[in-house]
Amino acid sequence: MEAQTAAPMPEVAGVTHRRIRAGDLDVHVAEAGPADAPPVLLLHGSPQHWYEWRGVIPLLVADHRVIAPDLRGCGWTSAPAGGYDLDTQTRDVLAMLDALELERPTLVTHDYSGFMGWRIAFDHPERLRALVALGSPHPWSRPTAGMLRQVWRLWFQPVLAAPGVGPLAVRGGRQRAVSFMLDWPERTFDDADRNRYLAFWRQPASAHALSAIYRQLVLPGMAAIARGPWDGRHLAVPTRIVLAGKDPILDEASLGPWRGTADDLRVSTAAGAGHYIADDRPDAVAAVVREVTAAAAGRG
Repeated sequence: MEAQTAAPMPEVAGVTHRRIRAGDLDVHVAEAGPADAPPVLLLHGSPQHWYEWRGVIPLLVADHRVIAPDLRGCGWTSAPAGGYDLDTQTRDVLAMLDALELERPTLVTHDYSGFMGWRIAFDHPERLRALVALGSPHPWSRPTAGMLRQVWRLWFQPVLAAPGVGPLAVRGGRQRAVSFMLDWPERTFDDADRNRYLAFWRQPASAHALSAIYRQLVLPGMAAIARGPWDGRHLAVPTRIVLAGKDPILDEASLGPWRGTADDLRVSTAAGAGHYIADDRPDAVAAVVREVTAAAAGRG
């Protein structure tokens, strides 16, 4: 199953599109801004694609080269039958850096792409100028009692991850699981954008991919947090975590103690933002990207 979507490409002023080969993957890339400006690589979350960054891109293009790829199985990137695990998707991102000839971009992640962001920041710090992690706990966090009391809100994750059942839940009927995700914790998208995402996930190859993402990456990644995969590790990449002010599960008070060290790690909250921080507060995201990119440049 190596398919690409036939859905029409959304338009964002000033954004161009091309395809690159990254490892075994045929990747769609949206780009904007001066070719010689500091690069920013934007990795979307679930259940979205590059269009997640439509509000952020116009705020950065004056002084950044902005690149927003579609990850494996999402958007207009190919959807192979396998390879949705963390190791493979991390290699995908590193291969994108090579194919795009990006030297030390600022990497911005959201939702499940945060797993790849932390892996690259710890294991390949020389590849990044800085990291901005949207809606992510710090890398040494543990699940708290408060978080566990809210875990019922994530009921859709095991449903989506279930073989056979997951793809049907993604694409079939009224797509209740994906609809719930798009409207959580409150409705963010207008009807046009909401329907644009829902229509994309009705495609069989895309539905298979989203199910595999939850089965092979998201659920194993969340289980690994409790084991402290980054405990004792040093984070050398200048990093900013931006939390959502309306997130009912994750806030600054619940992050817990550090079990590692960092050169430059700061946490902030985007007031008024729900889970989809880049959609609700593109201004806050762009401001943090500018600040950490400048701070990293000052460090050399």
